[in-house]
Parts: sequence; C-alpha cells; structure tokens
Amino acid sequence: MGRSIALTLARDGADVVLNYHRKDQRVVETAAAIESMGRRVLPFAADVADAAQVDAMMAAAAAALGTVDIVVNSAGGPWKPQDITEIDPAHFRTVLAQEIEATFLLIRATLPGMRARGWGRIVSIGGYGADDWRYGPPEAPLDYPLGKAARHWLTRTLAPREIGRGITINAVAPGPTPRVTLDEALTAVRGERGPRDHNTPQDIADVVAFLCSDAAARVTGSVIPLPGATAV
Repeated sequence: MGRSIALTLARDGADVVLNYHRKDQRVVETAAAIESMGRRVLPFAADVADAAQVDAMMAAAAAALGTVDIVVNSAGGPWKPQDITEIDPAHFRTVLAQEIEATFLLIRATLPGMRARGWGRIVSIGGYGADDWRYGPPEAPLDYPLGKAARHWLTRTLAPREIGRGITINAVAPGPTPRVTLDEALTAVRGERGPRDHNTPQDIADVVAFLCSDAAARVTGSVIPLPGATAV
C-alpha cells in the first residue's frame, strides 16, 4: 500500500520522502520509479516509532525537498494472531508503538509547519472494522486492530481542531489487500486495471490521493472503509 500511495502522489505532482525501516531492492526500485515521473524523492531510513529518528527524517526532508505538506501514516505493526494469554508483552508494546506512537510522532513533527502555512493533509491507514473487529477473521491478532482503531480515534478527535487552519485529517480503512509487484503497481497507477472483486493497493492509493487534493478541502474527520471482498 505504501508503495502504491507514494507512486500515486508522485504521479499527481508530489515530491516524496520514501520512509523505510530496512533498505532492500524494493526501496531502490520505487525511488527510481518516482524519479522517472520527474519528481524528487528522498529515501530515508527511520523507525517512525522513535522520536529522534522522526525528527532527523523531517530535518532531512526540509533540507532536500522543502516543507512537508502531506503526511501518510502507513507504517504498521506485524500481524501475529495469538490468544491474549499468549501475547508477549514486549511484542504487544512494539505493535502499539508502531501503530499509535508512530502516528502521534509524525503528526507532532509536521503539524506546526502546516499550521504556519495554513494548509496540510494528514491521512492514516486504519483497518476495516477495527473499531469493534466484527468483520475481522476469527483467528486474528488483538494488538493490530487495537492500533488501527486508535488511529481512527485520533483522526476523529484531531480533525475538528485543525480544519479551521486549513488542515484536514482523515483515515482510510481497508480490508484484506493482496500484495502486488512493482510492475503491477506501475500499471495500476497509470489507470490500467481490469475487473476485480477485492481491494488492490491502488484502490487505497486513489482514496489517499483524493483526500490530499484540493477537491477534498472540506473532507475531514472521516474514516473511509474499503472492505473489498470482505463486505457484509
């Protein structure tokens, strides 16, 4: 999802800070694809659940690309289904840090600049049905949807406070979404998609791009569900 969102925002004219935790060939290839669209890209390694690393990334972004006007909170914790009695406390804390603290830190780091400029877009990737998990699979983790639900709550809580400053805060809540290759992602970002009965990363990316556009200037505090094949 993160890759398709980055490609779609680049297609629409944005320079991109491409955050990653561990660099591999996918980072290199995605950065090259963004550059081929004529956009600037800054690949940057940072654990976004660490305040110092987030601050370092924001400083590097400002130096290389300028102001940060759009934030997409797409990094998340691992999916590890376990009974609550079996969950290791350290794992539980790690998942919630990646889901909640990372979102908090990125918003905290970028909101002052958005306020000063009177324009900003913040979009978090939540989860379909995460608020009560009625639609989740029976064998599902507990910490992961809890983190997504917290993102929904933060979205609804912060949005009314910032809309008067020209800043919108929304979330997209996708259901199960299969991975795609880079070639498939690039084909989709060009608008070449056939019929399907489930979400694709491009579906999520298109909604994020709309929320980041001027057309969505009065859309805020929304959690937009994309259930795909899990619709009931």
